[in-house]
Amino acid sequence: MLARPDPLPLFAIPLDENGFVDWLIDAKPGDTLVYYRGHLSHDRMPSTKVFDDARRRKLADVANRVLAAEAQGLVMPVQRRIDRNEWLYIAIRTHGPLRTAHSHKPSASSARSLAHV
Repeated sequence: MLARPDPLPLFAIPLDENGFVDWLIDAKPGDTLVYYRGHLSHDRMPSTKVFDDARRRKLADVANRVLAAEAQGLVMPVQRRIDRNEWLYIAIRTHGPLRTAHSHKPSASSARSLAHV
């Protein structure tokens, strides 16, 4: 039998929201973080009773923070299926925010030219 080159982590919720942010601050482009192992959409639903309320909220907070970081262009979330109902949820650090928000202010010369239109 061939050995796996990348041993799978043995955890469900390895870190909390602050742990993810700490990783994000120090991560270099291309760095990866497995932030969950399981079935995220199933496991975070209260009706499934996979976790107690506190652990489920912790999982939801981490997942929501990853999506917020994606929206800011900081990470790319990906999944890797490892079994029938089990995935690794991975955040890959991007090169940073895609762009900083700029409020476009016309220069004085362009403002004068627009005033004549």
